[in-house]
Amino acid sequence: MRITAVLLAFAAVSGCSPGARRAPESPLEQGRLYTSWLYGSQYQKLWDRFSPDMRQTFGSVADLASFASGALTRLGSEEGTVDEQVSDAEPLRVYRRRASFDTAKREMLIEWSLAKDGEVTGLVVRPVPADSL
Repeated sequence: MRITAVLLAFAAVSGCSPGARRAPESPLEQGRLYTSWLYGSQYQKLWDRFSPDMRQTFGSVADLASFASGALTRLGSEEGTVDEQVSDAEPLRVYRRRASFDTAKREMLIEWSLAKDGEVTGLVVRPVPADSL
């Protein structure tokens, strides 16, 4: 009984320690993390953060991978300065990332719609509108 109490106490303390991995708390951190997963082909991690509606939209991790890898292949690698913004669109928060890519003719906008808990409720990858250049 005493060993169990010690193990539980250790687990509780180590889970709160500064070195413990935590989910990103701010929408800026979440957007950066999800974008890194997108660029790094870590589609299962993205899928795990998708809302049920997003999962229905893509169908499966394999379908998400097919869509995302095709889009990223056409864009090439991100390069240059990145402009990031976060806005509230109650009840969601929207992370916007404006960036240039080595094979894209125009700057691109990556938008993640996020629930308060960080769940992904939307993903858009599109050219920056001409009127905002």
